[in-house]
Amino acid sequence: MKFSVEWLAGGENAAVEERVTLCDLRIFVGDDNACMFLDDGAREVFDSLRVPAVHLAEGIARDWWRIFGGRDRRQSLVPYRTGFVLPAIRFGCDGSTFAIESDQLHCANPGVRFWQVAGEQCSRSVAEQELAAFVGVVVDKLAGDGIRDCEAALAWERVCASREDPAEAAFCEAAGALDVDPYSMADQDADFIERAGAFFADEALIEFLASGMAHGTGKFRFPVSTMNWLDGLRTRKPCESALPKLKELRDKIGDIALRRANEPAWAHGHRVANAAANELNVDGRDVATPEALTRRLGSKNFQRVHAKDIEPGIRAVVAPGAAVHLRDRGRGKFSWAEQAETFALTRAVGSVLCLPQTERLVVNNLHYAEQQAVGRAFAAQLLTPMDKVREMAEDGLEEREIAHEFNVSPWVVTHQLGNQERIDRYAAA
Repeated sequence: MKFSVEWLAGGENAAVEERVTLCDLRIFVGDDNACMFLDDGAREVFDSLRVPAVHLAEGIARDWWRIFGGRDRRQSLVPYRTGFVLPAIRFGCDGSTFAIESDQLHCANPGVRFWQVAGEQCSRSVAEQELAAFVGVVVDKLAGDGIRDCEAALAWERVCASREDPAEAAFCEAAGALDVDPYSMADQDADFIERAGAFFADEALIEFLASGMAHGTGKFRFPVSTMNWLDGLRTRKPCESALPKLKELRDKIGDIALRRANEPAWAHGHRVANAAANELNVDGRDVATPEALTRRLGSKNFQRVHAKDIEPGIRAVVAPGAAVHLRDRGRGKFSWAEQAETFALTRAVGSVLCLPQTERLVVNNLHYAEQQAVGRAFAAQLLTPMDKVREMAEDGLEEREIAHEFNVSPWVVTHQLGNQERIDRYAAA
């Protein structure tokens, strides 16, 4: 994503910040200009928007930590229009990868149509550079015209100061995961971040906090009892969560488990699952229940942990020493519970192997989060090996029949078959 700004003089806007930052704006997503539009009235195509850049810059500066701290949220440019039209660009971060999308949009007033353009992915660092460069250019233009105390400049000054301090930046990003402003947050939110920070760190903390956001409501839904439950896990008997051979397996795989440069999270998990299957000499049928997998990993006394009044999205918790606390999903009560527990446990095992520097993390229901993506891909490949699934599908078995063979939910098989071209393409690259 790149911004192109051509300043214009002689604007008639009433607000001085708008007059100073009036420009022809282009935003490129990949190779496409997302600002190109059709004027309904003139029936003419224009390749730039004539708008004041100050509102867009202010919005990005104000929401900086939400943009980079959110996981299953996509930040839209629409709220930054402030009376001026902008394309339907959305973006968000999964931890290290930044995704940008731009949808088709028709605005009846003032009568303009934007085309959908192909999405783009880049590294988080590149996204930070591009967004910071745009906001910086706007703030510098305001300062050059003697305007230094407007909201855009003040918001960007706060962000820049926080980015200079690693500890403060980590706290601000954690606030962004909660969808709150780190500079005007409630004491209870700050206390929750600090308490969670005593348990999780870095990306694991962000993914834990982000998973507490109720979809579509903008409200944090973790009860305090969730944190109390996590604290209580420390008192469990080690034999109930330890997987002795998992640490040995991690040591055997060694450098194979490290993520390669520019490797997608799903490819990382898929690759490590193949290495683990080779070391354990298993295919999905051999580890189709929690008992079968934990026995392979050296545990005779592994126990699920009961949980009440906690965030339902938490599936398991990885703890120091290659231990896993697996949440009881109600086996004997629900027909799907064993499959859900097996998949969650395997995701946790994959997290231990793929993320050796992360001692604690949650296995949860986030979709756009790299640690969750790694674990999901690992579990899918270990439990339903791609070559076996493909062979069975070519033999005419339906997805539900393949799923029954491996004791997984049919959606796991659906995703494996749906992803095979992407996996083959990546492997061949």
